[in-house]
Amino acid sequence: MWEGGMRGPVPESRMVLTTEERILLYMSEFRGMEERFELPLALTQKSIAFAAGIHRKHVSRYLDGLVAEGAIAERKAHIEGMKQRMLAYHLSGNGWDRAKRIREHLATVRVPIRVGGEAKEMTLAEIDKATSVRLTFSDIVREAMEVDTLDLAHLEGIDERRRRAMDERLKKLEAYARAIMTAWKDGRVSATERLLVEQLREHLGVSREEHERIETQVMEEVLSNRQGIYRAVAEEALEDGPVRGDERELLEALRKKLGISVEECQRIEADATRKG
Repeated sequence: MWEGGMRGPVPESRMVLTTEERILLYMSEFRGMEERFELPLALTQKSIAFAAGIHRKHVSRYLDGLVAEGAIAERKAHIEGMKQRMLAYHLSGNGWDRAKRIREHLATVRVPIRVGGEAKEMTLAEIDKATSVRLTFSDIVREAMEVDTLDLAHLEGIDERRRRAMDERLKKLEAYARAIMTAWKDGRVSATERLLVEQLREHLGVSREEHERIETQVMEEVLSNRQGIYRAVAEEALEDGPVRGDERELLEALRKKLGISVEECQRIEADATRKG
């Protein structure tokens, strides 16, 4: 373990890093981010969690701690390839100093690895040079967390495994977006629907920030048919006669949410009453 850097000796045969140190190590691959208007997706919470080998729902706690220590900076930023701004992070001067000490130590550590069936020990830099893909110290540390002995052939497939992991993540987000769309299809989300959506969010490991981004996108699509949504809800309310007090409160809340004038809503309700 390390003290702002190191907190004691690290066995030469292994790489023992705290979660915070793995985050700093990963973020040290990105220089000059503090001056950039647009940040890479790699510096958002989900990418940092994947790269540092942290469960998605726990990463914010570690990031908040590093922000409080002044090791990293946090800001809402425009993200490459994304429509909405997202929370992103980059190293501070203090964070760079700590990350540099971590990297300097790792450069001296030799780790057990199988190369063509032969067991040997190699430094991280030697492992990187021996593969046909570019490996970062963070990549090797994450892989080493899962096994006692690294395997060079397995490391060669790191890009493909990363792609599969990100594809799986994308499928989960798409499934969640479909659930949000279903919940909002009539322009409102009931308490039961909200509870089910929250349970699904936790099950799929979708962050609250991702939820807000997805729901905003869904709402933009839903609101493109404002009158149609209000008509559908009004027709349901008018099925059993004149609109009651609680139904009127719901319709008024929906009217404000959709940004439709009182006159337009009255016209829609009158038309629905005539057709009913």
